[in-house]
Amino acid sequence: MADCFFHTGRPAVARCKQCGRPLCSSCRKITDLGIFCSDECAQTAKIHAERMQKIEEQKASYRGSKWSGIAKVIKIIVFLAILFAIYKFVIARFIR
Repeated sequence: MADCFFHTGRPAVARCKQCGRPLCSSCRKITDLGIFCSDECAQTAKIHAERMQKIEEQKASYRGSKWSGIAKVIKIIVFLAILFAIYKFVIARFIR
């Protein structure tokens, strides 16, 4: 690995998860989201993670609505089939 971005000559032990800068053990900032070079990079990554979570939630709700739409169409088809069967039954009674 390369030298630390902030300390020339010190070997890097990790890279910033956001910007990719090589970091020595004294420069790295370890958070629950990963290792970062600064609070700014950590904050940017946190915002990105929150946005991705919202997008995934929106995708999940869209998928659910897709299936509920299909279920509505199936219910309408079944309802129409029942109405058609009743209509045929009534017509058959009057024709005889």
